[in-house]
Amino acid sequence: MPPKKKYKDFETALERLEEITESMESGDSTLEESIDLYTEGLEIAKYCNSKLAEAEKKIKIIKEKGGALVELSFESSEDGSEID
Repeated sequence: MPPKKKYKDFETALERLEEITESMESGDSTLEESIDLYTEGLEIAKYCNSKLAEAEKKIKIIKEKGGALVELSFESSEDGSEID
């Protein structure tokens, strides 16, 4: 199995996932190559899902305060306390 790769950002990971999808759909890969691609694809999908979940959490803590939008850091709300 190939080593886990780190992606510099969500977009790069998504591009690689699209490449893997195209390669697997073409049917030109051997069984072993297809298994490796599938495994890499699962790892990338997990990475992308975690990035999306992180972004969703950040979006949820943006609240309107005094008529202006204020972005509160995710870390300040991680303890579960209410942010006002």
